[in-house]
Amino acid sequence: MPALAELLLALVDGVPQGAASAEAGLAVRTSRMVVEAPIEARARGRELTTSLPRGRLQTGFDLPHGRVRAHFCTVAAAEEGRDEG
Repeated sequence: MPALAELLLALVDGVPQGAASAEAGLAVRTSRMVVEAPIEARARGRELTTSLPRGRLQTGFDLPHGRVRAHFCTVAAAEEGRDEG
């Protein structure tokens, strides 16, 4: 099982960051994204390891699935140095 951070990065890497068409003169870019997914989690020492559930059905013998919700957003280079407030 990968660590929680590795699972989140794998989920985000699967999402297209943008698409463009020179013919149409149009470009679309992902600027914000919310990832919400069921997870199987195990504590191994000081690390939380996670994976997506192996199947769609959960039996009474399985541990209950947890849920993770993560918010991601991009920041334009011009905004990075700007003071908040």
